Amino acid sequence: MNSTVSAGCPTLVTITPSTGTFEAGDELTCRANGYKPTYTWTGIAGVNGAIVSETGDVYTLAKGPFNMTCTAKVSQLPTSCQTSAIVTNNAYSKYEKQHISSDKIQDVSLMVIHNVL
Repeated sequence: MNSTVSAGCPTLVTITPSTGTFEAGDELTCRANGYKPTYTWTGIAGVNGAIVSETGDVYTLAKGPFNMTCTAKVSQLPTSCQTSAIVTNNAYSKYEKQHISSDKIQDVSLMVIHNVL
C-alpha cells in the first residue's frame, strides 16, 4: 500500500455518546480523523425496525431499539478507504426514561471496523 495515498485514511471513528441511557430525539455524532471524511449512518432503528441509510455526521434517534453503524469514508484516487464504528442500545421515550431502573438498561456494544478498499 502506498503510504502517501493512505495517509488521509480515517483510522479512528468515534460515536458520541456511545454509552448511557438514550432518549428518543437524542443525537449521535460521528467523528473521524483523516482527510475530509464523509459520514454515512446505516442500521436498524425504532420500534418498527426501520432500515436506516443517511448521510451526515449526526443521526437523531427514534424511540426503540437501535443498531447503528457510522462509516467514515475518504475517497482519494486511486484508492478509497473507510472505517466504521457501531453502537447498539435502546432509545426510551421521556416517560419510559423516568421509570426505568438500572437493571433494565441494555448493555452497549461498540465495535470499530477498518477497511482499505
